Amino acid sequence: MNHEHSWHVCGLVIQARPASIPAVKSALLAFDDCDIAAEDATRGTLAVTLGAADSAALLRNIEESRNIAGVLAVSLVYHQQDEIEEPCKEAS
Repeated sequence: MNHEHSWHVCGLVIQARPASIPAVKSALLAFDDCDIAAEDATRGTLAVTLGAADSAALLRNIEESRNIAGVLAVSLVYHQQDEIEEPCKEAS
């Protein structure tokens, strides 16, 4: 498998202190390829997607999300790796 042409995406459920939700959201959105798909601020729950070109970068962002002040738990609920196909070159 050629890791130079792959894409990783994961879905996370992040539980945070309700009062910390604005700061947690701000910190998460500073990550490249991060999206907050849903939130319940009163319960302190966020549904988040993260993307990265390799598994090491994705794991780094997951770990960094755990270290955001106010975050209580990070649960991985989905992970997918796709191969990015290169365009076909036609024979001349």
